[in-house]
Amino acid sequence: MSRLGVRTVGAFCALAGFLAAGCSSDPSATVTTEATATVPQSAAVAKRDAGWKADLALIVPGMAAIHPNLFHGVPETTLQAAVDELSGRVPLSTDDELMVGLLRTVALVGAAGCEGRTGVFVWGAGTYPVDSMPLRLWLFGNDLVIVDALAPYESLLGARVDAIDGHPIADVLASVSPLVARDNDQTVRLVTPRLVLIPQVLRGLGLADDGPITLSLGSGATGATGNKRTVDVEPIPIAAYNAWAGPYGLHLPVDPDVQYLARINDALWWVLRPDGTLVVQYNRVDRLPAEQLAKLRAALEDPVVRRVVLDVRHNFGGELSELDRMMKLLTEPPRAWPDGFFVVTGRNTFSAGSLMVARLQAQTDAVFVGEPMSGCPTTWGNPEELAQPHSGLVINVAHELSVGVDAADTRLNIEPDIPAVLTLDKWSAGIDPALEAIVATGR
Repeated sequence: MSRLGVRTVGAFCALAGFLAAGCSSDPSATVTTEATATVPQSAAVAKRDAGWKADLALIVPGMAAIHPNLFHGVPETTLQAAVDELSGRVPLSTDDELMVGLLRTVALVGAAGCEGRTGVFVWGAGTYPVDSMPLRLWLFGNDLVIVDALAPYESLLGARVDAIDGHPIADVLASVSPLVARDNDQTVRLVTPRLVLIPQVLRGLGLADDGPITLSLGSGATGATGNKRTVDVEPIPIAAYNAWAGPYGLHLPVDPDVQYLARINDALWWVLRPDGTLVVQYNRVDRLPAEQLAKLRAALEDPVVRRVVLDVRHNFGGELSELDRMMKLLTEPPRAWPDGFFVVTGRNTFSAGSLMVARLQAQTDAVFVGEPMSGCPTTWGNPEELAQPHSGLVINVAHELSVGVDAADTRLNIEPDIPAVLTLDKWSAGIDPALEAIVATGR
């Protein structure tokens, strides 16, 4: 503190008309207070910087001890250089900037793809403090749309986000994308909206300030001029957000009036439609009761069934060992329905869900419909946690290769035979584009 600072403190005390800690008419007492205030602050800064550097020093050796082939997509020298560069910036960076740098660095492991489980998922495990805007977002084409909202923001449902704190949404998405652990481009499309909701991520990227987040909103397709508005959105604690949207939180919201969205939270269910189409929605690779699987077998073998549609567009994985039981239902004895077997995929088809698609492609004559998966046909999975003691961040690190059909399968995706993209108009109208496309085949 300068001598001017000491005089200012003394003047403030005189004007306030009281003596308090740090305020004294004795100059020597003021100097003593200054010293005792400065030393702990310097020590705290030094401890903070040392803590971050110690965390960063753990990254490469810690991940290499877990992952059998950590450097398959990025050279060790490149990953270590990124860590060293981030460590050098510790004294000049905020915690949020360092958190974002850590996400970006770990995401380098997936540069070649098939590493969607190796990353830092700040909305889940760990103690690093983050919040979320109380919204759910979905990318329809290039449009980022609000598909669900908590009070008092329900009126924003269906609005298109054009800018965040004055930054065009295209720039925001481009800035967030490198932070995403990925199997392929669809993983990025799936996860980016979740990260956009987190103010600490936006601040770490230099895209937002403290306080509410200002959204510039529009409606309809990109470029539409009507219904422009600006809204300040107050973030909520991440625990409250996860209690509402779920700790996964990457699905479209449940809609009880729309068949393909009505029972996302059920691991397995099915319905026989009047035209003889048996729709089986398999949403989680869970350990299912034998009785439920026996009932499904009976439904699949019912002679009134002309077409089977297996919908795995919401299936983000689970227990890989459980795939065998489901595969037997679909392949033993060899199945042949008069109007065909169709499999619906989407950007939530991931992990064990995407491995199942690879097996169905290899073992059946299924026709694939919908959007590309966010998971690879063979991918690095079954992650373990690498905790960062100072920051509280947790790095998930894949520790085995999860094989769909072939360990040498390097494909990033299995493209649908019949593309059926969910547009904003179809989502708003409750239309299932995949089932619409299947019925249109006339088979």
